Amino acid sequence: MSNSLRDQLLKQGLVSKEQAKQAEKQAKLKAHQGQKTQSKKQKKANKEIVDKESISYLAAKAREEEIARAKELNRQKEIEREHKALWSQVRDIIDCQHVNDPDAEGAYYFLEDKWVRKIEVTLKQRQLLASAELAITTIDEKYYLVPAAVAEKVQTRVPEVVVCFHQPTKVGIIEQDKTYAAYPIPDDLIW
Repeated sequence: MSNSLRDQLLKQGLVSKEQAKQAEKQAKLKAHQGQKTQSKKQKKANKEIVDKESISYLAAKAREEEIARAKELNRQKEIEREHKALWSQVRDIIDCQHVNDPDAEGAYYFLEDKWVRKIEVTLKQRQLLASAELAITTIDEKYYLVPAAVAEKVQTRVPEVVVCFHQPTKVGIIEQDKTYAAYPIPDDLIW
């Protein structure tokens, strides 16, 4: 009695062994495909049944928002830390490289934004400023004279620190203005 239908059909000679194996394969394949489609339908049904007012959904949503806020805060802190590091580098460079002379006897006037400012310089420093070999920088409302190479380095990091840096004049521009060629600028002229 434990004979399966397959065995009974084989004994009767109605089907061959190959036909029986083929039928068994097809039955297993149909069963397997039926399980796949059933699991897909269940997943689809589970996705559609998301309750947007459930506690778990709201908690997950709040956690995602918290993570996004934390990432933004970390990004802002990183930008602020980099900014402080640049300012620290600039302060160190200017403190080490400035050439202010405490015994300077002359005043040098320059424009900062819309205001005329003054720094005490020597005659040699005045000439170096005019020939773009020195520049004026400011930190904490104090003015410092620095060499041109240092000024360029500082400008790449924090450009607003360099307040007066004359670019070397081109000879061609001076030659074009021939109306005043007969009137040279005196060396001892102080503005």
